[in-house]
Amino acid sequence: DGSALMQSPELVEEIVSAIVSSQKKPVTVKIRKGYDDDNINAVEIALAAQRGGASAVTVHGRTRPQFYSGKADWEIIKDVKSALNIPVIGNGDIVSPETARAMLDSTGCDAVMIGRAAEGNPWIFERVTHFINTGELLPEPSRSQKAQTVIRHARMLIDFKGEYIGVREMRRHLGYYTKGLPQASAMRAEINTVMNMEDIKILVDRYFLGI
Repeated sequence: DGSALMQSPELVEEIVSAIVSSQKKPVTVKIRKGYDDDNINAVEIALAAQRGGASAVTVHGRTRPQFYSGKADWEIIKDVKSALNIPVIGNGDIVSPETARAMLDSTGCDAVMIGRAAEGNPWIFERVTHFINTGELLPEPSRSQKAQTVIRHARMLIDFKGEYIGVREMRRHLGYYTKGLPQASAMRAEINTVMNMEDIKILVDRYFLGI
């Protein structure tokens, strides 16, 4: 995978430099804590990216073998931030407005990147932004709001990819949207049976709205 490049700092700088010189758009680089526990070199790789002309670096506080397991190391994000002159974006274990604020405060990073926590939870971006800007924690969306978003999401996906592919891709997203529902397991058992937009509406009415 791309994280294998973390074993070759010189090559990272060379690749970033070539991309930066080939076009006018800002180039950003996302790296991990290190390739593995024996090679924790995020600072070295981030500096190589900066020398190559990167406009910003995102750091995920896990090694490649960790993938998404264990706890993200926010200290390495702080170390990278201290070493670089360009913006540093923190990534890893941001699951709420509070954890986003905590990462900013503890690492000094310039921004945060939200990954898996957005699956089935697109409201997290508004809630994080509002909390950071005001200190006020917005409430979780209601089941009615969730239902409206699921339907909108499905329609947009179908419009973009057609019904056959769109519906099948939406099955995966429906699974994430079930989190927290009283009958989530029952809904998940039915997800792979939906074949069209009407089936999705029926599922949403039953499990989100109780119709």
